[in-house]
Amino acid sequence: MINACVIGLSTIGLLHCRNLIKIKKTRLTHVFDYNSKLGNKISKKFKCKTSNNFKNILKDKSIKLFIIASPTNTHEYYVKKLISHNKMIYCEKPILMNLNKLKPLVRKIKSQRIKFCVGLNRRFAKPYIKIKKQIQKRKISTIRIISRSANHNMKQSIRNGGLFMDKGIHFFDLACWLSSSKPKKIISIAKPLSSIEYLKNNDFSDAFVVIKFNNNIVAEFMYSRANKPGNHESIEVLGKNFSINSDKYFNKKTYFSNFNIKLKDSYYKCLKNFIDTNRENFLLEGSNAQIICDAALKSAKTGKEIKLNF
Repeated sequence: MINACVIGLSTIGLLHCRNLIKIKKTRLTHVFDYNSKLGNKISKKFKCKTSNNFKNILKDKSIKLFIIASPTNTHEYYVKKLISHNKMIYCEKPILMNLNKLKPLVRKIKSQRIKFCVGLNRRFAKPYIKIKKQIQKRKISTIRIISRSANHNMKQSIRNGGLFMDKGIHFFDLACWLSSSKPKKIISIAKPLSSIEYLKNNDFSDAFVVIKFNNNIVAEFMYSRANKPGNHESIEVLGKNFSINSDKYFNKKTYFSNFNIKLKDSYYKCLKNFIDTNRENFLLEGSNAQIICDAALKSAKTGKEIKLNF
């Protein structure tokens, strides 16, 4: 049995708590949140332990697995602490905020043979798995991705790295996965589309991004922080004489629901896969997606096309 601790007890953190209870190989023994009142409340709810000081939890040798579901700007601190104690780590995307620190950190994770997983859960979502299977033996030319949120929360966007790092990273990764390739160049248009509120805070509310891959597949992305009907995401894959759209695979009742509701199973499957394989999962893919996010941001700020190197 793997004893586990969840760090960060907002919506996704609570989802991970429930999933750890469902997985037969894991036991939720600890939770932690910088808000000690919340930590105490959730520990009582799940009948597990907590502490006002994370270092006290870190000292407990019985805890083998840590899930990082805290705000992105705290990831670096927790990842480094957990690496130094040789813990098994499941980290919600992205790994950290600073791209310059990413490669050295990844090398350290690999050299110490840390069992590390980046939570790229959308790879386990049924609609996208169905698309992936259908295009295995087909030549695709274009991937079109739309992601529009109903929750207009600028402070949360900034805290989690901005539009591209917070929202874009999942879909940049999905495009790489579906195309079976890596991007060679990217261009973003965001300033003319974004609200003044976001621009004043050095972030974007809306963006249109185009990526060309090494195998010449083109991916188009439309991101927005405002969508009145609700949370909307869809992927369309096109090729000669065919098109496949994810819309027909999503449950119509939850189509505009929060992402943690309509993609609930994918969080469970991604975590369970990490537990079952008991090895590094999506570290390289998560790092590559973060590199794409950084390039998308540079292009949005400069208005220029950016070439990518991995």
